[in-house]
Amino acid sequence: MRVLVYILLSTASLLAKLPPLPTWDVEDKERVRKGEIIVGRGLLTDELQKQQAEKKLEVEVIIEAVQEKPQLPGMEILSGEAVISAAYLEKYFGQTPEGALVDPQQLLSMQERADMEYVLEQHGNESKIPFYVYLFDAKQQLPEGYSPQAVYDKAFAWNQKPIVIVYYYLGTPERSEFLLAGGPSDDVPGWQVRELLWNSAHKAREKSDIFDQLGSFVGQLSMRLFWVEEILNELRHQIIPPQSSVETPEQATDKVSKLLGVWENTLEPHVMQAIQWILIAVVVAGGALFVILRRRFKFPETPSPARLGGGVGGKSGGILRYRDSRVPPSMQRKQIIKDFL
Repeated sequence: MRVLVYILLSTASLLAKLPPLPTWDVEDKERVRKGEIIVGRGLLTDELQKQQAEKKLEVEVIIEAVQEKPQLPGMEILSGEAVISAAYLEKYFGQTPEGALVDPQQLLSMQERADMEYVLEQHGNESKIPFYVYLFDAKQQLPEGYSPQAVYDKAFAWNQKPIVIVYYYLGTPERSEFLLAGGPSDDVPGWQVRELLWNSAHKAREKSDIFDQLGSFVGQLSMRLFWVEEILNELRHQIIPPQSSVETPEQATDKVSKLLGVWENTLEPHVMQAIQWILIAVVVAGGALFVILRRRFKFPETPSPARLGGGVGGKSGGILRYRDSRVPPSMQRKQIIKDFL
């Protein structure tokens, strides 16, 4: 009984802490009575979801116009067919480029630029012929005096090593301009240079995306530049420094002085000793040859009694006689044929 009372008291205390239940006001009761409000209609039908969707459609979004950031004078964004302005020309050609990719107009996105710089960096690590890629839009024009040769003479002529300069027009790789200059590169046949550029542009045309075209162009050019390196290496080995065919009196005097110095410092102290050893060797060799030629061998006959009615001795057997007394017996042996006797 006490437990039941305790449970009832606990339940009452919990109910006292709960918020009060909603109640109908007089106006809502009147609308329910008239049938304007149907209790539970929103739970049993889709009308509630339709009302919420209509409220969402009524939300009005207001976007304020943001004023475009003003460009620096002369650095306005150029159109695809414009002539490069003086401000951009300074950015392109005012100084020696810091990297292999020159794109002051920012024609590539950040990711595309990072990918292309990585490709050019890898080429620079593997190849001895670096190349610089200047990017322009498809139909942009350069004023006179900014050809690749003029840029090389201004910014790269101090470097005697071969380099490659490429003007690449995004979307139109066939307009690309190519220059191989520096070192013995002038001796590379012109037809090979033209073929290299044509193959790279043709490879780029196989792609439809503009950045993919640039990647194919640079990849093909990098690969074929290794062939150019082989040609340059052959040209370096063929270069022979010029030598004067007529010897001047001063050069002849220097040669005589060097020979005299070698004789006095190296050969003269040992000449007499060398001559003595040579004479001793000649005398010893002559004496040995004289002894060899004068020696004689004697072959005495040893008599022996006859046996079985036949003669036995030096006349019987393989050796009948020696032909030469100057030759040792062992060198005069001759085997007798089987049926000799």
